Amino acid sequence: MQGIVIGLVATAVGLMATVWWQGFAAPPGLLYGSDTTEGEAAYCLAVAERISEITGGRGEARLEAHLDEQVAFWRSRAGPRPGLGRAALGHDTSAPGVNEGAYLHLAVQDCAIRAVSFYGHRFPSFE
Repeated sequence: MQGIVIGLVATAVGLMATVWWQGFAAPPGLLYGSDTTEGEAAYCLAVAERISEITGGRGEARLEAHLDEQVAFWRSRAGPRPGLGRAALGHDTSAPGVNEGAYLHLAVQDCAIRAVSFYGHRFPSFE
């Protein structure tokens, strides 16, 4: 019985050590392979702008308001080269087998969650 308990404790310690060690090897946590926060912001800006282009302002009022809020939020963080986000988004959405609409739907959610959870931003359209 004592051997089983020691084995379980050793396994638990080993798993905890592995998870802790792997945490150091994790990517920096930026969205969509961005290597800087400005790149991430440019990508999210491109996502919101692309959806706005597709809807042409004719979407649900709450969605359009949220897109405008995202554009304003990310534009201020995108730095001097926001076009790089549009180029990266174009590359990602034109890959074989990618449904642009579905991709944008998920990306705009990821960007909103990032703005709220990482930057602490509050979108009035969420209220």
